[in-house]
Amino acid sequence: MDGKVFQGRLLHILPAAAKREDKLDDFALSKLPLKKQQAIKRKREAASATFNWNSLYMNADAVMSSVADRLGVSKSELLDPTSSDAAVKQAHAETHVIQETKSYFKENGVDMDAFKKRERGDTAILVKNFPYETKASELKELFEQHGKIKRFLMPPSGTIAIVEFEHAPEARAAFASLAYRKIHTSVLFLEKAPKELFQATAPLTDSTDRETTQAGLDAKASASELLQETGTEVSAGTTSTLFVRNLNFSTTTDRLTDIFRPLSGFLTARVKTKTDPKKPGQVLSMGFGFLEFASKQQAAAAITAMDGYSLDGHKLQLRASHKATDAAEERRKEDKAKKLAARGTKIIIKNLPFEATKKDVRALFAAYGQLRSVRVPKKFDKGARGFAFADFTTPKEAENAMDALRDTHLLGRRLVLDFAAEDPDDAEAEIEAMAKKAGSQLNKVALQKLTSGGRKKFRVGDDQDGLEEA
Repeated sequence: MDGKVFQGRLLHILPAAAKREDKLDDFALSKLPLKKQQAIKRKREAASATFNWNSLYMNADAVMSSVADRLGVSKSELLDPTSSDAAVKQAHAETHVIQETKSYFKENGVDMDAFKKRERGDTAILVKNFPYETKASELKELFEQHGKIKRFLMPPSGTIAIVEFEHAPEARAAFASLAYRKIHTSVLFLEKAPKELFQATAPLTDSTDRETTQAGLDAKASASELLQETGTEVSAGTTSTLFVRNLNFSTTTDRLTDIFRPLSGFLTARVKTKTDPKKPGQVLSMGFGFLEFASKQQAAAAITAMDGYSLDGHKLQLRASHKATDAAEERRKEDKAKKLAARGTKIIIKNLPFEATKKDVRALFAAYGQLRSVRVPKKFDKGARGFAFADFTTPKEAENAMDALRDTHLLGRRLVLDFAAEDPDDAEAEIEAMAKKAGSQLNKVALQKLTSGGRKKFRVGDDQDGLEEA
């Protein structure tokens, strides 16, 4: 077909190469030049930090209605039209509701770190932008028309909800049908929830009434009932992990789970995989995996019973996993601690509304610690530049402000927060170093001029010196 004419256009067909999915490990990365390493690390950090701004978006009117309802006052009393800090009050209210929502989701088995991932799942949907007067039962009934719901979570604030279907086709049908559907005085915003949104031990929770979701009481009751039925006690930090190796490369996670499921205290099983470089989109087993049990005693009993067990022609080798004390893990923890310590106390606030004043920034951030200074840079014409700096007295206060306000909106714009570069401790030393660097560069330029005069040649029979530049 190359070179053929199609609808008045000349076709050109060129061979394509499959997209490479394999990534460099730490060892391969260390072999590259330092500049290349830094560029790759920056790209990785940027990709891992990708976070959809809309993931925790909440209707501003619903936020204020929720806060006003729980305080027992009207919205007009909550937001005084004559007040100059109405926007800051609204930002504080949104921050409170977001923190409350995060706590509720954590109690009901939602992995909040999943929101930092770019991969989206096929069964769970985030439901947003609905009015506060919307009842959980009403919202659930709307989605039940498209399939069986596995989980339905709606925090007491009534500003966001999570709907998980049993099957992916039902979730896709609900998404296509209900996106931008008008509900009361607003429009539904739907978004595919992140992949692996729920933890493995998350209970199947169904909150159909706002009153029954207060403080996640129903979720805790469901979890306790589940443990009573299974006879397994699971508490945070008490689980034990086993390392299993010598797996057959054809053994899958489901196969491994089926073998260990009858054992007492068994929770999860996982075969470690990597991306197949020859077949993009497919994975290969790495020949080992991890097993999680409810207690160390039950994990030890599993080693005694299953060590040497033949699975798919391979004898399994089980031992206690020491991932937490692994040297590489310790190095990562140390690097993280150093990075946190290096962040300092100064925060840069980006995407700041041009209408926001220094007083607004100070009032918003002062709720999370003692401020040394607040600076809102201006242009030469006294116009705002869209960013500001807030300097706290301690790094802990700065970190608390970052965690609390990273999803907050001010005057309709989502604040983008990051740690700012610290000022040099000794300004004179910094200036001296810069002057020394500039002096060395000047010396190099002068030396280059002296040594690059070009080749010279002699002219025989000339009355002059006999030298001439080439």
